[in-house]
Amino acid sequence: MAADFLISIASKIGECLVTPIGRECGYLVNYHSNLASLQREIEDLCRKKDGVQGLVDAAKRNGQTIKPDVQSWLKNVNDDMVKKVLQFEDEINKKRRCVYRWSLSRKAYKITQHVLQLQNKGTFENVAHPAPPRKIWSTFKEGFKDFKSRMAKINEVIEGLKREEVRLIGICGMGGVGKTTMVKEIITRLAELNLFDEIVMATVSQSPSVKTIQSEIAGQIGLKLDEDPESVRALKLYGRLTEIKRILIVLDDVWTELDFKAIGLPYEHTNKGCKILLTSRNLEVCNEMRSQQIIEVGTLTTEESQELFREMVGESFDDPDLHSTPKDVVKECGGLPIAIVTVGKALENKKKHAWEDALNQLRNSNPVNIPGVDSKVYSSIKLSFDGLESDEARSCLLLCCLFPEDYNIRIEYLVRYGWGRGYFSSIVTLEDARNRVHSLVDQLKRRFLLLDGGRSETTKMHDIVRDVAISIASRDPHRFLVRSHAENKEWPNLATYDTISLVGNLEIPVGCPKLKLLQTMNGRFSKGRLDIICDAMKELKVLALVGMAMEDLGSSRSPGVLKNLRTLILDESDFVGMSTDVIGPLENLEILSFRDCYYMHELPSEIGRLKQLRLLDTTNCKNLKVIPHGIFSSLCRLEELYMMGSFDKWDLGTGREDKRMASISEVMSLSHHLKVLSIELPPNFIHLLPKDVVLKSPTIKFAIGSTKMLSEMFSEMFWEMTTYAFRNSLIIDEGDARELESQAVRLLLKKSEKLFLCKVKNFSVLTDLDQEGFQDLKYLTLEHCPNTEYLANGTSVTQQTPFPHIQSASQLPNSFLTNLRFLRLFNCDVLKYAFSLSAARNLVQLEELDIGDCDQMEEIVSKQGREHENEADIISFNKLTKLSLCHLPSLVGFFQANKLYSNQEETTPRIEHQSAGIFEKAIFPSKCISWFPSLEEVELSDMEFEGVLFDLKIHIVMDGQTSPTCPQLRKLKISECSFTHLWKNIPSGFQGFQNLRYLELRRCYGLEYVFSHLIASELLNLEEVKIGGCRDMETIVRITEENEEEATKDMILFPKLNTFALQYLPRLTSLCPAGSTFQWSSTKNMRVEECHKLKTLGAVIPQRKKLENKSEKDSTSHDFSTSPTRSSNWCPDGCGCIPYSRPNAQRPIEILPRPINQEVTPTNLEDSNDDDNLEDLIVLGCNSMEVIFQLKGPEHEESSHSVEAFKKLSYLGLVRLPSLMCVWETGSSQPMFTGSSFGNLKLLRVYSCNQLKYLFSSSIVKLLASVEYIEVTNCEQMEEIVAAEEETAEIITLPKVKVIRLESLPKLKYFCGEAYTLKLPSLDLLRVINVQDLRPFDSKLVDTHNPRLQVKPAFRQKWTRYALD
Repeated sequence: MAADFLISIASKIGECLVTPIGRECGYLVNYHSNLASLQREIEDLCRKKDGVQGLVDAAKRNGQTIKPDVQSWLKNVNDDMVKKVLQFEDEINKKRRCVYRWSLSRKAYKITQHVLQLQNKGTFENVAHPAPPRKIWSTFKEGFKDFKSRMAKINEVIEGLKREEVRLIGICGMGGVGKTTMVKEIITRLAELNLFDEIVMATVSQSPSVKTIQSEIAGQIGLKLDEDPESVRALKLYGRLTEIKRILIVLDDVWTELDFKAIGLPYEHTNKGCKILLTSRNLEVCNEMRSQQIIEVGTLTTEESQELFREMVGESFDDPDLHSTPKDVVKECGGLPIAIVTVGKALENKKKHAWEDALNQLRNSNPVNIPGVDSKVYSSIKLSFDGLESDEARSCLLLCCLFPEDYNIRIEYLVRYGWGRGYFSSIVTLEDARNRVHSLVDQLKRRFLLLDGGRSETTKMHDIVRDVAISIASRDPHRFLVRSHAENKEWPNLATYDTISLVGNLEIPVGCPKLKLLQTMNGRFSKGRLDIICDAMKELKVLALVGMAMEDLGSSRSPGVLKNLRTLILDESDFVGMSTDVIGPLENLEILSFRDCYYMHELPSEIGRLKQLRLLDTTNCKNLKVIPHGIFSSLCRLEELYMMGSFDKWDLGTGREDKRMASISEVMSLSHHLKVLSIELPPNFIHLLPKDVVLKSPTIKFAIGSTKMLSEMFSEMFWEMTTYAFRNSLIIDEGDARELESQAVRLLLKKSEKLFLCKVKNFSVLTDLDQEGFQDLKYLTLEHCPNTEYLANGTSVTQQTPFPHIQSASQLPNSFLTNLRFLRLFNCDVLKYAFSLSAARNLVQLEELDIGDCDQMEEIVSKQGREHENEADIISFNKLTKLSLCHLPSLVGFFQANKLYSNQEETTPRIEHQSAGIFEKAIFPSKCISWFPSLEEVELSDMEFEGVLFDLKIHIVMDGQTSPTCPQLRKLKISECSFTHLWKNIPSGFQGFQNLRYLELRRCYGLEYVFSHLIASELLNLEEVKIGGCRDMETIVRITEENEEEATKDMILFPKLNTFALQYLPRLTSLCPAGSTFQWSSTKNMRVEECHKLKTLGAVIPQRKKLENKSEKDSTSHDFSTSPTRSSNWCPDGCGCIPYSRPNAQRPIEILPRPINQEVTPTNLEDSNDDDNLEDLIVLGCNSMEVIFQLKGPEHEESSHSVEAFKKLSYLGLVRLPSLMCVWETGSSQPMFTGSSFGNLKLLRVYSCNQLKYLFSSSIVKLLASVEYIEVTNCEQMEEIVAAEEETAEIITLPKVKVIRLESLPKLKYFCGEAYTLKLPSLDLLRVINVQDLRPFDSKLVDTHNPRLQVKPAFRQKWTRYALD
């Protein structure tokens, strides 16, 4: 670690303190004090650095973005200061004579000043930004059916959004036709096209809430809106949205005209980069909101309907016994996707009589009139509802319609409401009821009546299904009433209703004698309301006041009449300072919940009177500080207690009883009937657990511990701990393992499925904590455990144990960690390895391994004691899919192969060796690389390894066939690491890594290249490559000397590459060897930035989606001798690729850089194909670039035939190319690009290309049939836009050009030569600024046929902008 390194250096500096005192003047006088001061300040700096690094590590694990100033400060400490002190140390060691003391003292003083500056700058209020919000499209599920009728509409919307003048598009169609599904697919496609910087989506619904819409949009752009008035929130939102240059706002399910200003959306023409896409069931709404383009979505065609239905019902669709019934059923669904899906799922695997009954119901149903819902949709959903297997399932679905539209419905609410209503008559415990409800929800999802929610343990309801469910529930025998504050309706006769749900500020109605369930949400509970409830709703069984601003909880006498009330929910409500006497008389109450009541300070003592209470929930009541002693011991039927994230002031059981708080002993006394126990404990809580306490129920489900640290560092884990389907979990934050001897703690450790140990000292081996081997443990995290040396050692006896009464096992239990799925080890300073070989054999279920900041760790798996070498051959982490390693400075490899294989014998399966030689230092040594057959993702960070990532010297041969290495690896992400090679010692016939999809390298040092050609040839499925900040990188693919004979000149590299990004690679000179071809045909995004020595992309076929290139011109070029034999795949001179030649086997490989390349996309005429998908090409900051599209082959292969290429290119941007001489270069023969080449180019921008004299040749401009926008700015040498190739008179037409912008072109004289007649029939806008010598567009030369364009030939000296309205 850098800190230890600095301290060791400082210690050496301290040796100089014993030198005799010299002359007492100036620096010489202060020699000792200066060195002592330096030593002291360095130690202080190291302590501060360790503190900052700890915060940074925690922030990274929580997905946060580290601030640049923090990164810079750590770099200054870790790199610059280390270097400076190291140099000073060397100088001290060399200059020990007194004569040098003055200069050494002076230098020590200056370094000390620098250290003090770093200390002063190392104080940070926050080290990181919150994690950026997830992009909305990342939450969408796949499954869109690209029917022809839908794709036409999608393309129409996307093309409309591309048009500059279109700012609002409406999509309308009846409910259930698939508008929302279509919009989600449009968003996904727009994200790939990169048309917008941000895309956000909000559901408006029939009862729109301005605050909800504001919050949805704000959350997706990382804006935090406080609980201000709507108008203040609107201003904040508006300000943030207008800062985003290109944003699409999608408003789904709009019922009435919206006031954009009230919400805070850019309106009118305030932000031209903001576009809005809305969906509505009403065409008039789209018109009222002034949609410039309206897309009407109709029903599916007969063929599409049958295809979708067939997918739902499977083989039944073609069952001959059903005859035409399936097609008749499809016909009754009316081409509506939601109807087809719900009916299809209802009939899946059903017999003939069910099909015929369904068809009869669909034909004879009598749907009610629901606004926006087609009668066929109603009939289809009603059929699916009636076809549910049980009343429980139907009741569960109807409970879901009580919640607002697009609401994430907590499944736990369905449990508690259903229990209160008595829906589960045959179920005895709440846990059984919970399991039943989750099973019912899964069943309803399979029927497409419910959807996945936005968070775990939640579900959603499609708005159409909700509308139908409300309609069904409103009639006998259910009689539900669901109202929102936005609905201005009179109350019906409520005498027969048994369920009412109110959302918003609605007064609770009276006259509901049969009411059994009342839910109010997000409103105000005014004074006297509870008295009304008690007087008018005496049959009430469930009362839920969710998110309510409480003015009064009622009088103490009133609730006594609510003798039937079984469930009381007060979640998210504020009743601070109010009397809670009302709770005591609820003698039959079984469920009481205060979840998320943040301001509740004290748990009402009246709860102790609730003798029937089965469930008490105070989860996330963060300010709950007082629970009087005796409450819990009175709850004799309590089954479930949820207190995670709330009260943690547990009493030790001493002092006066009337002054005492609740104690852990009191809670544990309930354990004979408790089924679920989830409680918050403070750090270092072990002393609170009485040694004689026993968990009496062997099946109790528990979550116990301090979650404060979890909430700060592992928010996802904290969220899981506060749900209701958690696993048995124990979190010990601070403690001494010698205190863990009580029977209760032993049982908790033994039964834990999730175990989190942080700052637990005095245990060296994990088996000290459970001699039976943690048989149930699935998730294990160790953080800051200072004495832990390893997790398990299967051969040696533990020398010291914190438990004197228990003999440490001499042999590892056979069941040790056999169920472990997830292991995280962090900041365990003396941990040298995790497992011995024999212990590693047990990890057959391990799926994820995450290790970081363990300074002494040398290996993950280590051979220990008398373990036999051959045990390594039978280890296999068959289920390990993800491996993460971070800052392990002592690591020599996953497993030290070199201490095993000095006398390796051949085994079965046979081990293939390369030529003799020592084994490489490698993260994955060759001996253990076969241990990971299922590994999918590897992440490495902050690893100064100075070795190899994958050593492939040994590989497995089974039955004469090579066994592929890491065959399932899909993602490899490496940041801030140092390696000499990623892959090395690649044997002949090697196979592996064939499924790698994603590779990212960030700030990796020591690597001169990424892939050898043999590895590159294996990566046929590679889709995304991102490489940045690798200062030593010279090329991407290299033909290595050891495998030169196997190199082929005609390699096709990365045929499926979609994204390719190269950034800040100062030494990069080439991408691939001569004769190799990057298959750019499927590339969608390409970015090349700050690669100062890169001369070309080396591409043969120009098929990139996006390229951004920044490079500096290299003033030096070198001659080289080309190989006598050239590949038929021509690699042009100057491409920058490194050639290789091997005249004979004795000569070494000659590697010389090529001359400066002058082209981005040299076109190979022989290999051109019809599969180029390049849509956007941006060339940025390439100081050496002289030509973009070279339209000629090499001189000795001059070709006269023409090709079609770049047919999909729609955007071309050329920025800051100071050497660019021409965009399109043509040879002496006829042009090579013809037909539809560049025929889709719509937008062209050229900026600061100071050597460019013209933009198009006349032959090229004829291809640009679709160009709409031309912008040329700051090009000092530009003389004309279209250059003449011949002097013959000719008519040039740009039929679709709408906008031309010309600015700061001091030498521009003509748009095109006088020999040409230019026709611009669609020109709407001409903007010309600071172009003094340009001859105006004369009507003799320009035929626009556009009456809106004003041609003013008088303007010669000062052109300005004029819009044509």
